[in-house]
Amino acid sequence: MVPKLIRGLLRSGFAMELAKGGARWSYRRENRAFGLWLHFLFDNMKKGFRKERPVAWISAFTPSEIPYVFDLHPFLPEVVACLAAHVGVSEHAISAAEQSLYSTDLCSFYRCGAGLALGGYLPKPDLIISTSHLCDGAHRFFHNMSQLFGCDHYLIDVPYGNDGRGRTYLTDELHDLGDFIGKRTGHHLDGERAAGVLELSNRTRQVMLEINELRRRAPSPFSGSEAMSYVLGMNFSTLGSQLGLAFFRALHGVIQGRVNRVEGVIEEEKYRLLWLHHIKPYYPNTIFDILGGLGAVVSFEEANHIYWEPMDPKHPLEGLASKILSNFGCGPIEHRIEAILEMAGKYRVNGAIHFSHWGCRQSCGGSHMIRDVMRERGIPTLVLDGDGADIRNYSEGQTRTRLEAFIEMLG
Repeated sequence: MVPKLIRGLLRSGFAMELAKGGARWSYRRENRAFGLWLHFLFDNMKKGFRKERPVAWISAFTPSEIPYVFDLHPFLPEVVACLAAHVGVSEHAISAAEQSLYSTDLCSFYRCGAGLALGGYLPKPDLIISTSHLCDGAHRFFHNMSQLFGCDHYLIDVPYGNDGRGRTYLTDELHDLGDFIGKRTGHHLDGERAAGVLELSNRTRQVMLEINELRRRAPSPFSGSEAMSYVLGMNFSTLGSQLGLAFFRALHGVIQGRVNRVEGVIEEEKYRLLWLHHIKPYYPNTIFDILGGLGAVVSFEEANHIYWEPMDPKHPLEGLASKILSNFGCGPIEHRIEAILEMAGKYRVNGAIHFSHWGCRQSCGGSHMIRDVMRERGIPTLVLDGDGADIRNYSEGQTRTRLEAFIEMLG
């Protein structure tokens, strides 16, 4: 009965409207940006089930501008998996996926997403778009989901090199993607709409840069834990939309207010840290409380580093290709190391924590090389093994011991 009730509530437009209204009321004073995040979540789920527009599932590293350019409804199951972990239902979803032969070696976010999809908790996609870069498990997960839902999946094959040849190849792919979308939904590339989406994205990018500049202040005015939660969710989901611009403007106001009041994340900031990798554990845990108790705060995280230049609204697909290829996770690991060193200097950190998420080849594979380079530059770095969505792989005692020893070394 409980799963059936939950599915009914998720599909109920009235329930989602009530939840949206409650979110706006609860957070209108404390943090308007967080209220806008909740508004987006409930609205995104409601419209996905109602099929007001064709629903496009996209991967986290597929630019959210793409579905907005083609007037599709974007849905990111990876973001929903983070939310499921936060509210304590990921373990049930992961177990359901494992019972359907999803290996425990796979990324827990995709096991969670698969379990939610198998249980009927996610809106059915009309098509799926993902990219090949950064995330090894994404295209396999999305391929499986296309088989489950009986829809087509377009994999954007991202070249290794960010050069003229690579940009031409990727731009041609995006033109093919436009044809793919048009044939399946009837939504074709419209130059005026595309220009508007990219202009919105560029304006939002500028606000994000201003936010990141504010976060250089001491004491640190904004928590890295929050930044990797709802801020990252909006980064992945809303660039190119009016709501995305409104959210980041509201967040800028929140952080500017804290800077004006000289209000830090913790009472006494002794150590500034850089968090490496795009995620953190999203289930209930004490990692950031432990750090705060030791006088350490995550001042910045590589997940919210702005790596792309403004896009030309007159040439939207070329601009999107350039954005994808500009990601410092593409190509040789030296690109990522260079960006990390830039962040470490900019935010004047005393150390870094590299969260190596179980099942993530991208994070685990390069962590020790990054650690060694950071140490050579005088920046102590802890490689913290863990799991972002599966609480069964979290040990509070072991994690506390490692964090305490690391912070003691900084002193």
